[in-house]
Amino acid sequence: MEQAHAARHQFLAFLILTTLVALVFAFVWLLAPLGLGFQDGPANPAMRSIALAIFAVAYFVGIPALLAGQVLSAILWFYGRARAAYLVPLFTIGSFLLCASAALFIFFNL
Repeated sequence: MEQAHAARHQFLAFLILTTLVALVFAFVWLLAPLGLGFQDGPANPAMRSIALAIFAVAYFVGIPALLAGQVLSAILWFYGRARAAYLVPLFTIGSFLLCASAALFIFFNL
């Protein structure tokens, strides 16, 4: 009984932490067009369109995936799928960061 109680508290702490991280990333990325609007970006039009396409994916797919991943994690925990409940937020945050960093790298360095 104590072990189940400790596991529940551990998951709640994990969920709160990853939700805060996801909310901060979503808020910052929602404001990213303001900062990118003042930048010149890549001189090559093909690289610029690739960077903007990756940015659009991170903006219109990544932000909802960050938030939906948190809800899905809680649902999976409720149905007893603890391993998946831990992996879903880590996967969504990691894939969002990969997509966002790729867009920013192409936009500012190429």
